[in-house]
Amino acid sequence: MVQRTAEVTVPHDNSSGPTDPKEPPAGAVPGPDLVASNGPTPLRCPTHKCNGLLSTDASGYDPYTGLDVLVCTQCKHRGFRSREGVILLFRGGYEFKFSYGPSLQTITVVLSSASVNLWSTHGVNDEQLAKIAAEWSLLCGNTTKRVHLGIPAEEFADFYLYFCQK
Repeated sequence: MVQRTAEVTVPHDNSSGPTDPKEPPAGAVPGPDLVASNGPTPLRCPTHKCNGLLSTDASGYDPYTGLDVLVCTQCKHRGFRSREGVILLFRGGYEFKFSYGPSLQTITVVLSSASVNLWSTHGVNDEQLAKIAAEWSLLCGNTTKRVHLGIPAEEFADFYLYFCQK
């Protein structure tokens, strides 16, 4: 067998992207702290009116679920984060089923057309919204419960406020 390699070069110039490095590019998904939840950036606590940050708990990683345990530095809320991220198994309309890590458990996210329309004004499509909602659900401590992001649902308000607070 012959191994083949290809050299790829990527130009690095400052002509593309935002002029302010703190400003996200146009059409970026809000809440990059969740999308990059496996990075070194500390995550904010999802508990309402808590300004604490989540840090990895001493109990650490559960190899059976594939989740890191996170604890808020202020209110001691316990949430989870998947090292591999959430994985979309299938979808039907606005219902999405996600798995995480080696666990057999799943998270179901149900979106309403109103929530999809609202988030589309932020440049987020329905699949991105469902994935962010599943990751947020883990941060809230939910590993199996169905997440319903409909405009009248309390979960939607909590989810929206989490991403709107600075």
